[in-house]
Amino acid sequence: MPAKKKDLKLLFVNVCLRPGGYTKFLPVGLGSVMTYFHKNGYNLTLLDIDINEYDDEYVENYIKNNNFDFVLAGTIVTHYKWFKWFVNMTKRHQPETCFIAGNSVAGSIPEVFLNNTKGDIVVTGEGEISAYEAVEAVRLEKDLKTVEGISFRDEQKKIITTNARSASPIDNLPQIDWQWFDVERYIQKAETMPDKDDNPEKIRSIPVVTARGCAFKCSFCHYVFWNDPYRNRKPKFIIDEIKFMMKKYGVNYIHFWDDLSFASAIQVEKFCNAVIESGLKFKWNASVRVDLFSRANLSDDDALRVAKKMRQSGCYSVGFALESGNKEIMKMMNKKIEVDAFYTTVYTFKKADIICQTSVVFGYPIETKETIKETFDQCFKAGLYPSIGFLLPLPYTVMYDYAKANGFITDEDRYLESITERQDICLNMTKMSNEEIMKEIEIGGRKLNEMLEVGLNNETLVKSKGYKSQRISKDLDVPENTNISSLGDKLTRPPLNPKKIKRIRNDVSFNYSQTDFKYEE
Repeated sequence: MPAKKKDLKLLFVNVCLRPGGYTKFLPVGLGSVMTYFHKNGYNLTLLDIDINEYDDEYVENYIKNNNFDFVLAGTIVTHYKWFKWFVNMTKRHQPETCFIAGNSVAGSIPEVFLNNTKGDIVVTGEGEISAYEAVEAVRLEKDLKTVEGISFRDEQKKIITTNARSASPIDNLPQIDWQWFDVERYIQKAETMPDKDDNPEKIRSIPVVTARGCAFKCSFCHYVFWNDPYRNRKPKFIIDEIKFMMKKYGVNYIHFWDDLSFASAIQVEKFCNAVIESGLKFKWNASVRVDLFSRANLSDDDALRVAKKMRQSGCYSVGFALESGNKEIMKMMNKKIEVDAFYTTVYTFKKADIICQTSVVFGYPIETKETIKETFDQCFKAGLYPSIGFLLPLPYTVMYDYAKANGFITDEDRYLESITERQDICLNMTKMSNEEIMKEIEIGGRKLNEMLEVGLNNETLVKSKGYKSQRISKDLDVPENTNISSLGDKLTRPPLNPKKIKRIRNDVSFNYSQTDFKYEE
């Protein structure tokens, strides 16, 4: 007779993305999957490594001393090396446990993952329904081939990938229940930078999802679910969730946690109208396209009207990516935007009193000293210091296929173990050396820093250099079977000084979004 749901022990694992990083955000994807399982009758346990910064010894002891029927976890593919260790370690101590892996660390490379780990099942798309049905199939001893959106080994050790699951209507998914997470600690560590003269110590920020998917296919972008359509939530559902979070947790800042929060000017205006009509007062930031206004053929006046509507509804900051100032590289990126749209958009948002943030990616095969300089010149023209990253070919992207086809990646497992963050040069496909690339970026960054009077030191020109690799001591006195999420915070950040928040010089905590440059018409 199949085991009853309530009798099974399910462990969900929240992986630590940046050890030593001060900023932490509630994991929206994991929270959604856990909520779906709970709504369908399962009791759950959470091992929250991220907020607690547990070292590997502690994690291994926890697995050794607790038995689970299922372990479910996922993370981004840059954590492949650690995740591989975690899966194999878990199966070594609990060989009968069914390990289900998701997100890009496994979903984008199911064959590589299954061939190099002892994981049992990979969810290849969105996790709520596929992961749940996989667990149900195992519990009820059904054929896994009946479950859409997974990969697994059959009895002959052959890897089977089932048909992809059609994307679920996003509004059909239940609102996330955060009961397993220490929400207050996450709020304290979110540290979304304030709007204008708001006191940073009074910010209570939380992530909210407005959409899934992306309507565009940039060649470097590692979006696992490329085949899923872009789906945005109806404003009512977003506002209902925000209203709940404000009431329950005292939230006043919302970070829209999407690859693309608003794909069109019409979409964003409908949302803003709904917020204004609701009477809710909160601040928010979001990701939008550079051509948000131009693609809709809005006049300058209409674009400014929409931007002001965004400001009225609480928007104080938007992020949109220039990525490169060179037209040929932009073509290779499949950005499908004109550089001129970038300046127009920056000007419109700044005129509406909204802070602009942007990012650039260096390292495409045709990158040269001249193209690097060209990108920095475009940033200066826009009056923005960018978040700087390097091309990191990731599975399920055009540039990953390019890297394999041209011999830059010959052993996928070894390559995936070697990669880290996009702020590191992990794979150089240009005709320049790593040293030459870094030299040109340092020259460009330093000049841009000086011309815009940002006040960064040389060590903070590439901002992820500010992350510290510290962890909580492995000697923590934690009893077995302790509720992990209930532990107190072992890492604290010195309180921010509201008077200095706008321009923290020579400090790794400098936030680029807080520099409000005057746009020169």
